[in-house]
Amino acid sequence: MPDDIFGDPLPEQGRPNRKRQLADHHQRTVAQRVQDCLDYPLLYEMAELLPPPANVGCPREYPAIVYMLLAALTPVTKSKRSAIGLLASPREWRSVRAHIRRHLGRRTAAALPLNAPSRHQFQDAVDKLLVPSSDALEEAFRSYAARQALEQGLFPSGVPKVWSSPERRQLLVGDATVPRAISKARKSESVDESTGVLRNHRVDPAARVYYENGEKAKREVRGTKWFFASGRSDGYWTRVILSFAYVAGGEYEDEAAVAVRQFTMLKDVLPDCMGIVYDGALRGIHRDGLARRGMLAINKQHGSVTPVFYEHLKPCRSGHELWCNEGRIAESISLDDGTRILAPVPITKLEPRLGVTKSRWYHVLRIACRHGDHTHRVPVGITTTPADRALRQAGSGKRPKSDRERGFHRAELLQQIPQSTLAHQLVYPYRADSESVHAQFDQSLWNRRMVAYGMERQKVFVLGFSLAQNATSHQIHLEGRSNARTMSGLARP
Repeated sequence: MPDDIFGDPLPEQGRPNRKRQLADHHQRTVAQRVQDCLDYPLLYEMAELLPPPANVGCPREYPAIVYMLLAALTPVTKSKRSAIGLLASPREWRSVRAHIRRHLGRRTAAALPLNAPSRHQFQDAVDKLLVPSSDALEEAFRSYAARQALEQGLFPSGVPKVWSSPERRQLLVGDATVPRAISKARKSESVDESTGVLRNHRVDPAARVYYENGEKAKREVRGTKWFFASGRSDGYWTRVILSFAYVAGGEYEDEAAVAVRQFTMLKDVLPDCMGIVYDGALRGIHRDGLARRGMLAINKQHGSVTPVFYEHLKPCRSGHELWCNEGRIAESISLDDGTRILAPVPITKLEPRLGVTKSRWYHVLRIACRHGDHTHRVPVGITTTPADRALRQAGSGKRPKSDRERGFHRAELLQQIPQSTLAHQLVYPYRADSESVHAQFDQSLWNRRMVAYGMERQKVFVLGFSLAQNATSHQIHLEGRSNARTMSGLARP
């Protein structure tokens, strides 16, 4: 299609391969990731948010930082028992004492016992210390993660914004995953059919049944669903997890609603974020909310969307019949054999009109005509409401009907970056990074199952996983900056 800003889609065989081979020097060992966590400044800042030891009762034997470190190390070692066993080594415990001395001072390090805490002590701290403070810890994590992303060059402010072709580092990526429940039991009691003996089972109170793998081949999974939002550049281990949230699902809040709320919150602290990349779980109503906040919503159309008549445009004697098809405007053209086809109309510009609380998006079309080409502007991405239509027609003085009054779901039918374009084919693969987050999350679980009962304890584990991932990203960034300074010094005469 000539002069189309998004380009013609390519067949699957002709698309550029954007995957990179993981080299040996990109690997990160468990020992390296442990050191990344010990050197992560946020863990020491979050330890200050935990309540101080009580003046009555059994005194707390270990400072709060020890339990924060164990929470971050549990996903690295895949279980609490392994994390405790790792720190039980005299060498590792001396390393912990040295890092605490460096970050919190000699007095805090001197107050540490000679041995690492036991598993029972850590579990008691999770229930009585980390779980009650989980909301404050999560808020501190989000705030620090946004600052870390900006320091690592994500969502930069001084880079031009090409709305028709955004860079990877200018976009948020998100998705939700369902790790399997820690217990297969669904009832607390069962009767052995052979002996008639009553058996007791421990049931995860947060586990429920979810359905994965899209709209065609749904797969039943029982567990808890967790949403992650992240950003990254092109390098390995540069991902920064910016937010996470529990998805209750069912009769409560679904995944797409949670995603929109999280992305909206991140837009407030990352003003130069250009948009999000998501899967087909986002429908028109969700894309509408994101577009109003000035963000691109890049995902695939739902399979139930069919061509819909848009308008009959008459800038000339012949007129043009326009339809909504495959996320963009198409013109109905009659063929010599009496049939009609929907030919995509070239888009010459994606025009955003960004506001503080409300934005607008337009496709500037070039309609080919034998009487001379026509330029036509079509709103996209947002389904207007009566509150959006305050202007009145000059001749009649009447207020034109909004999309909602017309029953026209514009956000569902017209995408900002249409699916059947080259630009969409190049940008949408960034969504695979969310699958990478899920793969890392599954690998952090013992036997691919959750390692805690109840949503509150699982939230502490998810927080620890996000901290461990960001700790490695932070260390990789520092190493890269140090190497760059070294190479710059060697290059000087």
